[in-house]
Amino acid sequence: MKLVVGKKEYPIKPITIADYEYYSENTEVDDITLLSRFTDCPIDDLKKANYQQIKFAAKMIRSSFGAESDKGKLELTFELEGVRYGLYKPSELTYEEWVNLEVFMAQNPIDLGLIATHLYKPLKSDKTGEERELIDYDLNECQSRIELFKTKVPMSILLSAFFFTAIFVQKLTESFLDYTENKKKMKEQNKKKPKIFNNKK
Repeated sequence: MKLVVGKKEYPIKPITIADYEYYSENTEVDDITLLSRFTDCPIDDLKKANYQQIKFAAKMIRSSFGAESDKGKLELTFELEGVRYGLYKPSELTYEEWVNLEVFMAQNPIDLGLIATHLYKPLKSDKTGEERELIDYDLNECQSRIELFKTKVPMSILLSAFFFTAIFVQKLTESFLDYTENKKKMKEQNKKKPKIFNNKK
């Protein structure tokens, strides 16, 4: 989608993590300020643009924030500024990586940029999809990418990864509860078993 002001066209940029955080904190932002952020069109030029066009474009942007909340396609890999990134693989998570991710996701307010850098790490080979190979976890490396991810990664990618993580955590919790319940049942069954006495001397 593009916004035409005068004779110049301004593409409307996709919603990034930073944009999502901004709008969440400024839901009452006026149309001109909103369009200036998403099109890079100068505010003075927007003020001179057609009123109905401004209202329509602003409405489309506001509605897209709700659409971004829907679960989209899970991106296993994506490219950003010449670097390919891959979604973390649950089976390869280190203890440090998982604990840090749990802590960061429990923070209030949550730092979406920091979470995103943990969900996606640089690839160390050309393999993609399920065969993707990620670099080893390093907290400092993740933190070094926060600003880049907040301003460049589409929010739709992050939300799909969030949904994937939520399912993983749910299954992990269910497995733990099943294990705990089975262990409890076995303990109770052992208590009910009659004791066997060996009378042989």
